[in-house]
Amino acid sequence: MTGPAQSGEDPYTGLDERQRYELDRRCDHHPPVNLEQAERHQRWRTAVKTLMAEAMRSLPAGRETSQALTALDDALMYGNAAIARPPMSGGRRGGH
Repeated sequence: MTGPAQSGEDPYTGLDERQRYELDRRCDHHPPVNLEQAERHQRWRTAVKTLMAEAMRSLPAGRETSQALTALDDALMYGNAAIARPPMSGGRRGGH
């Protein structure tokens, strides 16, 4: 059978080394490797929480406010993933 891996099948089957690294980078749990990284997570969570609280105080109830809060949920998740995950293989280094 071709297509998505069936339950119990080795998820690495048919993947090259680069793809295996990327699969692990995206899916594995990446606990903080040191205190500095844990502090970066905490600063990010605090910054987003502060902005989310301001949105809750300042914006009127409605669809757009709900979407703004959802976008902040996404920002929190993506920011924490950026801190936790190892860099992409051959990907862009720090800065934008």
